Amino acid sequence: MGILNRKKSLVICGPTAVGKTEIAEIIARKLDGEIISADSRQIYKKLDIGTAKPLGSPVRHHLLNIIEPTEIFDSMKFVQLALDVMKQITESGKLPIIVGGTGLYIRALTVGIFTGDFNDDGVRAELQRRWDNGENLYDELKKIDPIAAAKIDPNNYVRIERAIEIFITSGKPISYWWKQETHPPSDWEFFKIVLSMDRDILYRRIEERTRKMFDFGWLDEVENLLDSGIEPNCRGLSSIGYRQIVKYILGEFSYDEMFEQIVRETRHYAKRQITWFKKEPNSRWLDIEGFKPDECAEKIIALFLGK
Repeated sequence: MGILNRKKSLVICGPTAVGKTEIAEIIARKLDGEIISADSRQIYKKLDIGTAKPLGSPVRHHLLNIIEPTEIFDSMKFVQLALDVMKQITESGKLPIIVGGTGLYIRALTVGIFTGDFNDDGVRAELQRRWDNGENLYDELKKIDPIAAAKIDPNNYVRIERAIEIFITSGKPISYWWKQETHPPSDWEFFKIVLSMDRDILYRRIEERTRKMFDFGWLDEVENLLDSGIEPNCRGLSSIGYRQIVKYILGEFSYDEMFEQIVRETRHYAKRQITWFKKEPNSRWLDIEGFKPDECAEKIIALFLGK
């Protein structure tokens, strides 16, 4: 296929539960491709059910299970690893397909993001101490950088901490640096497709998928993690769903309260993803409502190949 002679990659993104992975796997089989996960939670080992990892797939997936739940990972590490894997996939004669809903990862890889080295271990430790003590750092971020706060999940400590750290160490908000210091990290050409469907249908899919995750043993997965010595407040368990299950196990929620909050927060997350991807440059939207996964795959392949 002539497309493999160029540094070109297909990107399939969109909100959680829209069906990205299933469609991408069909495309990978038809175009002899391999998938690179752009999911900030599937990178964690042992967090399988709640992150909807494609375990046992006949298609090869990369950047799954690469760090422990206690480890730190960011968008720049993702870019470095993704570019290395893309090179390997292309050299093997296959097509790299980026698939995921973490907009920051996709933006960093395809467009570039601020990469300034404003780090201070002392500031970071103090912010961690305050967060652990229950201080609302998100409210602080809203005051110093409302533009960044509007784009960051109030529960995403990693991004909140980084934004405040940059403000303290550089004297300027991270939103300033986003505008001033953004450069594409490579000369790859990316063909981006954003999958979409009616919001109410997507929300029903989220609830149905959440129920299936519990049927598959999500609660047992989290109990086993805690029994293995993983701290309840570690980075991996701060994910939507995992943190609610931890609170249920610790007796802070009833089962119904836990389930309802997971569904509600996942819906809110999906809404934020849609808002993010609406601002994603050079992307094409594809409404997949009413179409089977193989039909969606054929549509994307035709667009990608210019047919």
